[in-house]
Amino acid sequence: MITRHAARRTLFFLAVLTTPAASQANPAGPWRTLHTEHFRVHFRPSYRGVAVEAAGEAERAFRLLSTELHPPRGVIDLTLSDDIDTPNGFTTTYPSNRFTILLTPPVTDPALQTYDSWQRLVIVHELTHVFHLDRSRGIWRTLQSVFGRAPGLFPNQYQPSWVIEGLATYYESRFTAGGRAEGSYHRQAVGADAGVGKPRSPWDALLFSRWPDGLAPYAYGSRFWEYLSQNGGDSVIPRFNERTAGQLIPFRVGRPLRLAGVPLEDSWKRAVATAVPGQPVTTSTLIAGGLRSQPIPRISSDNRSVAYLYDDGRGARRLRVTGVPSGRVLRSHRVNGQVSYDWLGDTLIVAQLDYAGRWSVRSDLWRWTPDGGWHRLTRGGRLIEPRAGGAVLMALHLGPAVDAPAFAPQLTRDAVVAAGATWGPSVPSPDGQTVVAARHQNGHWALVRWPTGSPRSLEVLFESSSEVADPVWMGEGVLFVTDAHEFPQIHLWKSGREVTAEPLGARTPAVLPDGRILFTTLGHNGWELRAVAPLTSAQPLNAFVLPPFDSAPHIVIRETGYSSWPSLRPHFWIPLGFNAAQTGRFLGAATAGTDALGRYTYYAEGLLSVSPLRAQGSFVLLDDAPGNPTLDLSASNAWSLVGIDSTGHVVSTEHRNAALGATFVTHRWRSFLSLRVAAEYEGRRFLSTPDTSLAAICTGCRTRDLVGGSASMALGSVVAAPLTVSLQDGATISVLYRRREEQGTSRWSNEFRVRGGLYARLGPRLGFAYPVLAIRLAAGVIDGTIPDNFSIGGVSSGTAQIGFGQSIGSFRTFPVRGYDGGAARGHRAATVSVEYRLPLAMVGKSIGHLPFGTDKLALSVFSDMGDAWDRGEGIRLYRLRSVGAELVADMTVSYDLPLRLRFGVAQPAAGHSRFYAAFGADF
Repeated sequence: MITRHAARRTLFFLAVLTTPAASQANPAGPWRTLHTEHFRVHFRPSYRGVAVEAAGEAERAFRLLSTELHPPRGVIDLTLSDDIDTPNGFTTTYPSNRFTILLTPPVTDPALQTYDSWQRLVIVHELTHVFHLDRSRGIWRTLQSVFGRAPGLFPNQYQPSWVIEGLATYYESRFTAGGRAEGSYHRQAVGADAGVGKPRSPWDALLFSRWPDGLAPYAYGSRFWEYLSQNGGDSVIPRFNERTAGQLIPFRVGRPLRLAGVPLEDSWKRAVATAVPGQPVTTSTLIAGGLRSQPIPRISSDNRSVAYLYDDGRGARRLRVTGVPSGRVLRSHRVNGQVSYDWLGDTLIVAQLDYAGRWSVRSDLWRWTPDGGWHRLTRGGRLIEPRAGGAVLMALHLGPAVDAPAFAPQLTRDAVVAAGATWGPSVPSPDGQTVVAARHQNGHWALVRWPTGSPRSLEVLFESSSEVADPVWMGEGVLFVTDAHEFPQIHLWKSGREVTAEPLGARTPAVLPDGRILFTTLGHNGWELRAVAPLTSAQPLNAFVLPPFDSAPHIVIRETGYSSWPSLRPHFWIPLGFNAAQTGRFLGAATAGTDALGRYTYYAEGLLSVSPLRAQGSFVLLDDAPGNPTLDLSASNAWSLVGIDSTGHVVSTEHRNAALGATFVTHRWRSFLSLRVAAEYEGRRFLSTPDTSLAAICTGCRTRDLVGGSASMALGSVVAAPLTVSLQDGATISVLYRRREEQGTSRWSNEFRVRGGLYARLGPRLGFAYPVLAIRLAAGVIDGTIPDNFSIGGVSSGTAQIGFGQSIGSFRTFPVRGYDGGAARGHRAATVSVEYRLPLAMVGKSIGHLPFGTDKLALSVFSDMGDAWDRGEGIRLYRLRSVGAELVADMTVSYDLPLRLRFGVAQPAAGHSRFYAAFGADF
């Protein structure tokens, strides 16, 4: 086997390097590369035109950011992925500067509606991360000059997320004609907290589970940096970035701001105050609140039912149908992510994401009938935002960086083609004769309409430099959403007036039979669904001055096939050393790498002992080039001391290991299945110094070579949500079979292990979550003539990485808390654990001004039992048994990195209570 420390180093580097920036594109198949002055742009041949535009936008962004921030080092890899039907981007600065863009445009995401070009906005945002995080000065630059681009040597990565994401959001707004700092969504999020007197501080606007969850760093950070630039000048941010890039204690924020002339807390309060909402003009009624996803209302054609998304963060999202006007829940169905829906008669047409392959996530349509039937309509259709009217069904059909309206039954054929346009929902009128839609073209949004059969007769109804979204027919007029007085409000095209004046804005209108308007808005605890009577008189819509839109500049490019080596080659090394006493004192180095597409990931280390002269090392390679399966190759050797006999002979042993495997993986939204098969080798050699007959001084010290293979399978279906104490509502199981044969003898062994977990929500809600009953079952059998056995007892832990390949914590297949590891051994083993997990507190705050925080706390009471025995012996599962309790603390380190700590006490059947601490989730 690979030694424990080497295995931990390997897992650490493979986990660090398998980043989202290299794992959101399918690495299989043909890829091409455009070479520019500062970038390598990787793309599929099918969307070369998109890549040419992205290359121009990347060079434009590089030129603009270089006017304020220090340019990053080296050529930057930009990967364009069309494998996931949702907009996003991911950046990493090690082993080299690289980022990935998901090309799907932000069709209805309220946070991303203000942009002049989606590619421009997301490229500026992600490239800002490269400029910011790559910058290193002082001791950090010195260390990098020695060790290269090693993880942990980039000082700005220790900053809180509101600094990192806030800066990127600020610059996306500064260097484009849109951006989230210019939009209303972040103002809504901050204003919702400030309006009830509970704004986040700089130490709490982080990635905690409590609302607004991952939105907080973006919203608060962009407000803060926008305020500083407007009141302290544009030079404040570059000066701050230079100071943090060279400070010895990289976590500090307040000190570099003070040195740049900005008091942090006072400026923060002033920035938050700019988002405080005004006095309400309309008074609305709360229907549902505290939700984690937008509960967009859709009213059935008979006006008797309302459908909306219910996601309280405590379980799976559900699509609800409620009665009008009773509000009683008539039915509900579990749904996935990015859900949109509309009524087609008495049936709901639902679009949602699901895995279409190992690397691809596609949006498809389902039909939900009144009798509860749930039927899939498309596979790989890439269809979102279904809308219906007058028996006409429409949806938006996605492509690389584009989308377009399409009519049923030919939903994969674009009905409207407009160069450079992206579209919001396209909505047929109640009689099916006319379509109204939100269209983004030439850097701005517009409300347009056209006769159903004549898309060339398109007419522009309204244009705006801010968002135009959520069109809905209201008689012969159209309700839609655009910004007014810094918040989104619902307007009526026809009379050209504002019909809501909600303090925190209003989105996604739906007209109730009594004339009131259902809408969604942000509250302090999450999304809210509300109802309001429309204004009877209001100021008419003002005419907007539309900003000019300049396309990306033409640049010199060179095209080649994709090559892994420039991004794959070693970019750093880490010194290693360990003392094996008389066996040798080993010194060496480790490196690791992955290419821009994530096709290949490797880890390599080598160490040398001079006296005695010996070498050891390990190498691991993951090959994702086939797409599915992933191939893995590993080889290692490690020396250790056996002992010293009475005559002074030093006996050392060398462990040798090698494996070649293939892993097949398939997913669904909440379920998974993986299968791995591998050929394996394990060898052991012994050596005496000075040389002598080993048989004379060491009994059992003989050469051994074990050759065999293994097959393992893992599958499960569970629910994970932000406000839960553990996995729930599902089960997981893993199975392992291993065969080994000793070469040169007739000895052999068969090993079989199975481990399963059951998770069920049980009991009423307590505080922020529901209690969960969790049961773990594990069993194993070893047969054969090769000596081996199972070890029972001890505490099982996840691992916590502490930097540079070092980790703490260990996993056990057969734990029984309250006992030492190895309290029982045998060729047969079984353990059972039962836990009842209860929520204690949702904290979501940092500890003072330190880069550590507490997210949430839970309590588990448990009972463990287990035994190990040999063939022919009776099973005594209760031989080792204990009861106890654990405090489970979900913490954060370095401001935003999650770390789960478990502190427990276990009372064994005999003996004293034992206290322990562990990392991560046991199961």
